[in-house]
Amino acid sequence: MNITIRQLEVFLALFDTRSFTAAATQRHMTQSAVSKVVAELETQLGFALFDRTTRRVQPNAQAVEFHPFAVEIIATMRSAARSVAELADLQRGRVGIAASPMMVYGLLAPLIADYRRRYPGVQFDLHELSTDETVASVLAGRVDFGLGAIDHEIAGADTQVAFEDSMFAVVRADHPMAARKKVPWKALARWEHISLRNVYTVRRTIDDIVARQGIALPSAIEVGTLTAALGLVRAGAGVVVLPGYAARIAQEWGLKACAIADIGATVHRIHVIRRQKSTLSIAARRFLDELRMSAGKLAARP
Repeated sequence: MNITIRQLEVFLALFDTRSFTAAATQRHMTQSAVSKVVAELETQLGFALFDRTTRRVQPNAQAVEFHPFAVEIIATMRSAARSVAELADLQRGRVGIAASPMMVYGLLAPLIADYRRRYPGVQFDLHELSTDETVASVLAGRVDFGLGAIDHEIAGADTQVAFEDSMFAVVRADHPMAARKKVPWKALARWEHISLRNVYTVRRTIDDIVARQGIALPSAIEVGTLTAALGLVRAGAGVVVLPGYAARIAQEWGLKACAIADIGATVHRIHVIRRQKSTLSIAARRFLDELRMSAGKLAARP
């Protein structure tokens, strides 16, 4: 058996897209070339991987079983390629990171700027994604590591707490709470809230806290990004509860952040997410070490 990396990459493209046309576009190949490569892989394996009709391509049970092995091989090869492509003295290299846009803005931006001043030959490939998308990118080897608020174990990944943060109420500068340094949860129940969707760990953390407090936060607006939430607060549509790194950004945008008096200082945790048994490139390893050393400063209260 002589399976090639190209065959595995084409297989993964077809598995994900369910379309010879889309897979060909993704791999910059012709449709006939994709079909030929898949046929060669099936011959090598000794069984079919896809059920083909005139309208669709559907992975069969053998493809589903084969898929995680293909992902693991490609992820390992990508990691190895990044590692051997750089010099040990960091004259060049690349660091791939997946995180939410607000984490890139509030947590990573100052670290990356400082790192690049010292190692200008190192390039950064930033993927601004949701937590689920971040995990998928890490497992597929598309990035060196990700940042995300994780509240469950992830098969195939190692997670480690990098930042510990509290929650803050963010309001417009002319809001009655703007002059207060601290507010209790029960006071927040008086105001209309902008809510994040419950796919976000921030939202699940807030839901857990208010359930323990025995209160409800009224909300008629639910959004999918922190940027949208802050825009609505700025427009006077309500208040929003956010972790400290996002509350600092809100203050930079002219909003006010009030500490919440009756919760702990570490109710929200952001993890570094890495693929198990992966080997980081020198540039990525050095940056991750610096990120961990700076965690306390970056997650400080606004």
